[in-house]
Order: sequence, then structure tokens, then C-alpha cells
Amino acid sequence: MQKKRSCNNCLKGTTISLNGDILCIEKGVVSADYVCSKHRFMPALKSLKRKINTCVDCENFIIFDTTNIEDRAVGICQLFTVRKYDGKAKKVCSKFVKRVKKEVS
Repeated sequence: MQKKRSCNNCLKGTTISLNGDILCIEKGVVSADYVCSKHRFMPALKSLKRKINTCVDCENFIIFDTTNIEDRAVGICQLFTVRKYDGKAKKVCSKFVKRVKKEVS
């Protein structure tokens, strides 16, 4: 059985949680059933889901409470707030910058 090509199952797309559209690195914002010539299927792992980034994944989020980072990451956004909040509970904003993983030497 052959899969139907669409941006919903393309490696180059990320789901926009607000309205279900896809943010494509090639075409920009497109509908989930759109398909282009640059389509690449996502790996066929059933457990693989698109990662929805949260504030804790952003460079601008400063983590204060690291006692239980798996469940909660309490901190502030250095761009928008002075109140502490759980960075794992809030989705990213338009100023999101992916946090770079630092290598320990």
C-alpha cells in the first residue's frame, strides 16, 4: 500500500498548532493536504510525532528551577515577561529561537 503524498507527512513541514496548517521550509505556510515537488516522507516510525516546541526550547527562556526538568522548567522569557512560569506548558511565540545544545568539555 502506497502512502499518499501531502505536506502533513512531509519531513520539511511542521504543524502549526493554531489552525492545523503546515509551516514548510520550502513554501512557507500551506494547508495540510498540499503537496509540492520537494516532498520527502517522514520516517515510518509509528511512535515518531512532530515535536511541538515550548518556551523551554527557546534561547530567550531563562530557567530558574532545574530540580525536576523532566516535568517542569520554571523560569522567565527575557523578551516578554518578568513573572516566572512553567516553560514546558507554554507554546512558543513568533520570536522563538531554537536553543543550541552546549557540548561539555
